Amino acid sequence: MKIIFFLLLFLTLEVFAHQPKLIKNSPSQDNPHVVVNPEISKAYYGKLTGDSHFYKIESKKDFLFYTSILSPKINENFKWLSIDVLDENDNIIYKADGSNFEWEPWYEPYARDWYWKGPEIGTDTNKEFKTSFLMNAGTYFIKVFNQDNQGYYSLAVGEAEFFGSNLWEQTLTWAPIILYIGPYMDIFHW
Repeated sequence: MKIIFFLLLFLTLEVFAHQPKLIKNSPSQDNPHVVVNPEISKAYYGKLTGDSHFYKIESKKDFLFYTSILSPKINENFKWLSIDVLDENDNIIYKADGSNFEWEPWYEPYARDWYWKGPEIGTDTNKEFKTSFLMNAGTYFIKVFNQDNQGYYSLAVGEAEFFGSNLWEQTLTWAPIILYIGPYMDIFHW
């Protein structure tokens, strides 16, 4: 009964969080994870295990684009990560170099956990986070990597908050945040 109460409470509040997506495989350039609706805000939780990870965006129309990277804050040392955005010909069109970035601690209230906030690709707002910009229709890849392709990360894609138009969609979105990512992240990393 407590779970239902908390679900209803969280579903009625105005929220500002990314839809959580757990990545249990290693999405490669040949078999990338497909980002559906790239304008909708999502957080992909993954772990590099020796190879870069790739996320694919295909859009037949122009769309608003934003991406950023976080790393779990386990202690005062951070594991830097970088993001490249590639076009369909493997040309780098945007780069967010985590090795030359001043990572800073950041508290995520929905997951109730601390992260190292890394670089972003977006339009500068002179605020805590950048914002989306217009990308041309086409096929793009987001590459997540570092020097040894090791470590945990959270890749944010999109900016528009959408948690479903009905109770079922909202429950499917919020259940992982409340039951898995929030309390579980405090002990173990995804």
